[in-house]
Amino acid sequence: MPSKNTTKDFLDNQRSHWQDWNIPYSDGEALYKLIVENNFTSVLEIGTSSGHSTIWLSYAMQQTGGKVTTIEIDQTRYNKAIKNFELAGVSNLIDARLGDALHIIPTLTETFDFIFSDATLTIQPKESYLLFFKAADPKLRVNGLYTMHNVTDGFGDDGRFFKYVDNLGNYQTSIIRASSAGISVSKKIKSR
Repeated sequence: MPSKNTTKDFLDNQRSHWQDWNIPYSDGEALYKLIVENNFTSVLEIGTSSGHSTIWLSYAMQQTGGKVTTIEIDQTRYNKAIKNFELAGVSNLIDARLGDALHIIPTLTETFDFIFSDATLTIQPKESYLLFFKAADPKLRVNGLYTMHNVTDGFGDDGRFFKYVDNLGNYQTSIIRASSAGISVSKKIKSR
């Protein structure tokens, strides 16, 4: 396995080169810190794109000894991500799945302590965040974090997710504003 510095060097060197709907560098750092501070070891990512966020998540796994399962529906972005994982030296920490997350998530047998959602459906973009949450919620352990990107920039959720989660009564939600996109952080405080 490559050294941790190799992955961080890759992230630093590629900082201004990411396209394909990837997260900003500052949001990658924020996700990394959340995982390392909580010593999470099992991560699910919904929406790989070409792999920037996945590499940040894997970089955290180098610290905690865990693994990332990531799902991407677009073949071209998926192929780019696989190449980027190899270049960053993190392929061995990633289970990359190609397909529809709403079909794949229910088939996953493991549970996760950290979930990051950064995907939207082309048919129902404003309902995406809620649909992905409903699929992933049963896979999240108590005291785990469900995180979402694009919650303050008008691109992602229109409030449906936040209303739904608030009404559940078993999550506490806050927002990290590392970039203008915003990341919601919902901690699962108990089972329903």
